[in-house]
Amino acid sequence: MARYLIALLAVPALVWMLEAQDFQIKTRVDLVVVPTSVQDSTGKLVTGLAQKDFTIFEDGQPQAISNFSNDPQPLSAAIVIDTGMGGISMRRLVPLFISVTAGFSALDEMASFRYDHFVHQLSGFTANTDELEKSFDIVKTIAAKQPPTVPQGSSFPTAPRIVQFLLGGLFSGIGGAAESATGPPGARIPTVAPMPAPQSRVLYDVLYEAAKVLETRPTGRRRIIFIVSDGQVSGENAHNFDEVTQLLLRDDIQLFAVTADSGAFEGRFGVLGSLALATGGETYRGLTTRSMEEAFGRITEQARNQYVLGYHSTNIPTAGLPVVRKIIVKGSDPNWKVIHRKGYTQAP
Repeated sequence: MARYLIALLAVPALVWMLEAQDFQIKTRVDLVVVPTSVQDSTGKLVTGLAQKDFTIFEDGQPQAISNFSNDPQPLSAAIVIDTGMGGISMRRLVPLFISVTAGFSALDEMASFRYDHFVHQLSGFTANTDELEKSFDIVKTIAAKQPPTVPQGSSFPTAPRIVQFLLGGLFSGIGGAAESATGPPGARIPTVAPMPAPQSRVLYDVLYEAAKVLETRPTGRRRIIFIVSDGQVSGENAHNFDEVTQLLLRDDIQLFAVTADSGAFEGRFGVLGSLALATGGETYRGLTTRSMEEAFGRITEQARNQYVLGYHSTNIPTAGLPVVRKIIVKGSDPNWKVIHRKGYTQAP
């Protein structure tokens, strides 16, 4: 009889515990973290700002900033060199490998990659800049033999729906370079017929592989891909623009690029420009030795010295499906250029 009474008393308690647990699960909202850079009208970083200088909107709805930090964070950087671009650009880059690593501190870690028709990881993550510079010796050898120019591939990406949504009209009305969101992944509609390329340029694959390596790095580090490339894509890639975009946004990886050759004139309309814009990174032209060197310093400075804004979304996914949320960060001065990732996928 006593055992029966205990069982009856335990049932309401169990029901209450399950209801409480269910309530907690349904109301839990993850913190959305948005690294943000601010530049003035001359492109110089604006420092010393406070939380009150920012407002955040998600899908047009204002969000309360619950976390704010302006402390520099250590970097985990995948440094990628395009060894399929023209020899002029490659030989311009070779003396600057020491400048590539100069902006990193002893707290940062770097891994190196190169690609043309294959992806090669040259080194694992290390804080030893001498070791990293040594890994680029093969790039110097290739640069010495590379013809001055190479056939152009196709650099206009198919804009997946997530990018079209996050970047608005970025891909519309650009002289025939606009893409159909319903087209097959990787398909492109270039403005002119692409020139035949002698070998593949697996830009999508190297970005995907670099992101997967960065995915393994510890939390508390800012993850970036730092690429020097002409932004061209040709031949067969195992991955496509859509997959790369989703991966970078999911893992909060920012892309920073120094663009050479034809890629320097595409700006935000090429693969690298659109990915940098979507992830909160930046692109810099590298048409001269000096511009390349200046870009290397600016990238590491910008990546490290960002404001980190955090908020708990007031939007709730419906129908049990993930939802792409669009983020807009505004500064208190309308003349500032506020750079941040443009969205994320909210899980149900």
